[in-house]
Amino acid sequence: MSARRAADSGNVVEAVFREEWGRLLATLVRQLGDLDLAEEVASDAIASALQHWPVGGVPTRPAAWLLTVARRRAVDLLRQDRAYAARLALLQAEANRAEPGQLDTDDGEVPDERLRLFFTCCHPALPLEAQTALPLRCLAGLTTPEVARAFLVPPATMAQRIVRAKRKIRDARIPYRIPT
Repeated sequence: MSARRAADSGNVVEAVFREEWGRLLATLVRQLGDLDLAEEVASDAIASALQHWPVGGVPTRPAAWLLTVARRRAVDLLRQDRAYAARLALLQAEANRAEPGQLDTDDGEVPDERLRLFFTCCHPALPLEAQTALPLRCLAGLTTPEVARAFLVPPATMAQRIVRAKRKIRDARIPYRIPT
């Protein structure tokens, strides 16, 4: 990619932003019914254009491209919110079922779920370094900088690995259970 092409596409993004921002935002607010969400996804679409247009070229209908990207991002965010709301409702139902101060066990002790967490953190779908780093972070109680020192990597690198591993667990729906 040439520097000129990148600069040209950056100028195009800026021009499209100036000309289409209001219309894009208004369309998204009408469709989503939420100004904050509309602003967030419109901004994400502009950021995506800044990343993709220098590489793939400016689309023939830039405003339509931005609207499509923004809508897709909104769908992703709303799906995440719906999943979060479902988990929150389940947690609330369990909390309502139990008496205050009562635990799920007969002896009143907090149940030990660490083995389940261990198997989740060490799932074969995760990269090997994550299978080691996550248990150190989640079960051994080491801080991210401490785990990074053990791996001889910068703390920011280890933090990103841990974030990616947690995202993989969530997105791949890795089960929170002890294997049979």
